[in-house]
Order: sequence, then C-alpha cells, then structure tokens
Amino acid sequence: MKKLYDKFIELNIKSAREKAARKGWDFNEEKFIKKQEAALPILFFYGIMILLGFTLPGLVELIPSWIVIVIFFGLILRGLNHYFGWIRIEN
Repeated sequence: MKKLYDKFIELNIKSAREKAARKGWDFNEEKFIKKQEAALPILFFYGIMILLGFTLPGLVELIPSWIVIVIFFGLILRGLNHYFGWIRIEN
C-alpha cells in the first residue's frame, strides 16, 4: 500500500510539474508534496467509504456514524498538522 501511495504522489508531482511548465508558472515541489501528503489520506478514506457504501451497504449500516466522523475529523486534524507543522515529534 505504501508503494502505491508513493507512486500516486510521484505521478501527481510529475503531472503538476508539467502543467506548471505549460502555463509558465513557478512550481514549488516541496509545497506541493506537503499539500498532497495532507490531503490524500482524507480523500482515500472518503473513497473507501464510498466504495464500501456501494459494494457492501449492509456493512456500512453496521458501523456507527460517530466512528466514521471521528476518523474523518482525525484525518483532517492530522493533515492540517502535517501541512502547518503545529505539533512536532522530536527524537
């Protein structure tokens, strides 16, 4: 899964770099990577929930809604922290 995630980010960087070159914009790769690493887990979770809703609707009905909301907001807070760097863990 980690390899797929890294490959997805790599392809997004390549695409964004080409788009910026076509339009004549400056491309900051570090900033783009931070944005991607902050937003992608939220989007993947949302996509997984949609897929589960269509493929296994009975399973989704068994999961309490508050669990899904807590996970969603946890991923949002993690993404914001990752992007802005409010809390840092030092070794």
